[in-house]
Amino acid sequence: MTVLLDTNIILDALQERSPFDIEAKEIVLRAENGEMTCLFTANAAADIFFLYSKARDMKSARAALDFLLKNYGVISVTHEDCNNAMSLFIEDFEDALVVVCAQKVKADYIVTRDEELLLEESPIKLIKPKKMISLLNSKI
Repeated sequence: MTVLLDTNIILDALQERSPFDIEAKEIVLRAENGEMTCLFTANAAADIFFLYSKARDMKSARAALDFLLKNYGVISVTHEDCNNAMSLFIEDFEDALVVVCAQKVKADYIVTRDEELLLEESPIKLIKPKKMISLLNSKI
């Protein structure tokens, strides 16, 4: 199973943002154990590095990004992806770009807790972390 992790899920785990970190950390652990393939977008990498360095420090941000790059795949974001995102009926451009990138790699799910994105029509299934964990548990 291939999933694209929205930036909020990764930051929840890395920054231990309670109460969201518990489920986010479980998803990280389950990915490390090979229960799914996790991806994130290249622009999310920049956002994660920036936000994490502001919350902690540059050394910690580098270590966190290094961990992500070793354990997850990165989806490139192209000019065409940006154009495709603009053509979707999703108001938030960043959310539209996540959907386009997930579609490009044929991801099974986008894991997010972004309530606005969860309400959108998407060609890729949108799923909350708790539901993702339940899904993984049902496959055991």
